[in-house]
Amino acid sequence: MGRLFRRVVRTARGPRRASRGSTVRSSDGRQYRVVAVDKAEDTEFADPPRKWGRVGAMAALWAVLLGLGGWAAPGIAASGNPENTDSRDEAASSANNAAWRYLRYGSNQDLERSEDTLCEDASPEVTPSDLNDLRQSYSDELGGITDVDLETGDPVTSSDGVTVAATVSYIYQGSQRHEEFIVTVQESDGVYCVSNAVRIQGEEPSPSDGTGEPVDAQALVTDFMRSIVNDRDPEAAKSFQCDDSFEGITPEDLDAAITVWAEANGETVRFLSAVDPAESSETSVTAFAVEVFLEADLNKQEFDFVVGVQGNCVVSLEGGDGLF
Repeated sequence: MGRLFRRVVRTARGPRRASRGSTVRSSDGRQYRVVAVDKAEDTEFADPPRKWGRVGAMAALWAVLLGLGGWAAPGIAASGNPENTDSRDEAASSANNAAWRYLRYGSNQDLERSEDTLCEDASPEVTPSDLNDLRQSYSDELGGITDVDLETGDPVTSSDGVTVAATVSYIYQGSQRHEEFIVTVQESDGVYCVSNAVRIQGEEPSPSDGTGEPVDAQALVTDFMRSIVNDRDPEAAKSFQCDDSFEGITPEDLDAAITVWAEANGETVRFLSAVDPAESSETSVTAFAVEVFLEADLNKQEFDFVVGVQGNCVVSLEGGDGLF
């Protein structure tokens, strides 16, 4: 009777509804029930319908904002970063640096920065515009300017300020021309500015260096004496000498005399203050009077020399009274 009752009850329960799902057993013995989702429930929790026009408008707006951010961000970041400041706009850090900036920028067609180096109310003998004109004249002579080189000597304190001797070289391919300057710099509380600039000796345009063409005697003398006095390179000066017929003071002797003068007087500024035609006792020799200027803290002297040119080389060097 009991068995019959259980069978009847079990039969009356009928089959289970599919919505209750089926049981699945995993490999570790755990049971899981899998229940199918009704269509009505799927519809109830479905994603809302998309408005594609609005989506496109939002995407375009974000693209514009991102583009503007990429364009403006570097400028905003750079404006607040001192490392991005142009070094050419920084203040001069020394007397030499002030002189260098004045001549370099003026000779490199950056007149505004050259003028910014000047002291207030300064009226230099050689202005930034003059420096630009010099560059243009050498550009016309050489056929162009590919580079401008600049060298400064040791600064020397004087009654007018700090003086700095400098050489500007105008370069085009294998040719170059030089100009000598003396720049006076003022210093106040670590601030340096240029009060004056003087052109010492300019080179005259020279003819072609081709075979058979005569050299410019004045330019030859200038290069010869500059090698000794400014560059302190007597070996380079010897390349301008006549090999067998040279007479008088040798480049080594003049260089040694300048060394002795500097040891006696201290840090020295050296430059050629003039190279002018002079009378010659020999018709085959072209002579030039050269003034060599030496200046130290407590002493300054000018020494006169006569340099002779014969053909395409320097044949003699005389004078220098008081230096030897």
